[in-house]
Amino acid sequence: MSGLKHIWLIFLLPIMVVQNAFAQTSKVNKAIELYSAKKLDSAKVLINEAVQSPESNKDYNAWMMRGVIYKELYKTNETNNVTSPYRDSATVSFIQSLQLDAANKNPQKDLVLKSLNYLASLYHNDINKTLDTVNYQQCLLNAEKHKAIKRVIDPAFNEQKYSYDVYSTIGSMFEKGFEQSMSKTLLDLAKTYLMKAYDINSNTDFINKNIGVLYYNQAVDIIKKMDYDVPLDKLPIYQDQSVAMGKQALPYLMKANELNPSDKSVVEGLAGIYYLLNDSEKYNEYKKKFEEMNKQ
Repeated sequence: MSGLKHIWLIFLLPIMVVQNAFAQTSKVNKAIELYSAKKLDSAKVLINEAVQSPESNKDYNAWMMRGVIYKELYKTNETNNVTSPYRDSATVSFIQSLQLDAANKNPQKDLVLKSLNYLASLYHNDINKTLDTVNYQQCLLNAEKHKAIKRVIDPAFNEQKYSYDVYSTIGSMFEKGFEQSMSKTLLDLAKTYLMKAYDINSNTDFINKNIGVLYYNQAVDIIKKMDYDVPLDKLPIYQDQSVAMGKQALPYLMKANELNPSDKSVVEGLAGIYYLLNDSEKYNEYKKKFEEMNKQ
């Protein structure tokens, strides 16, 4: 009898596996039915059970359906949530579906790609919603999520340019905050993100101007402090500091002027720096240029 029992087990095991796989497929189909009936919470439970099972966790269709369900949950419940977990889950699911479909057998691949492009645009749009000195970290996080999707779906995506745009925007935001408050914290953050952009592309007038102006404004702030009750023995220290800031600003503003000679504010800044550096010849040269530009 024991031998007969062993034979039966050999035949039974494959049947049990098939039945289990069928059960997981049924869960996916049931999740589709629940999604169609707008019973999203119930559909979510079933699709999660399906993709967590060994039989379905490598099924591109199951992951695609999970993406569809979570995308709809996002649209129904979390469109104003810049940290939406539903949106993140939809993104992960669609990417997983694409990666599992290495042979391009999914007849609905276009749906997956369009959904991912839609989610990428949402992450990008939420950058502006969090573009402030308090929430900027979330701004950066959503930018990274946008890039992660684009790397998967768009071979022509210029990640370097996108990162440059994000860093330069955040850096200039902190720069404006520094100009208003003279906060050292905002100054340090402005330097950090402007230099991140500069490291990606040092050949734009925008980034050179912003870095140059940042250093120039520090020099001006030091000079303003000298107008108050500064002890005479401390004046040389302040003067040396302002000159040092002017020297740091100079190459950036020179480059900005080279790239965009028509920017009056850069020409004015260069005149101010040369005045600070006691270079009367260069000061008069740029002062004259600035005056001529104002006449046009």
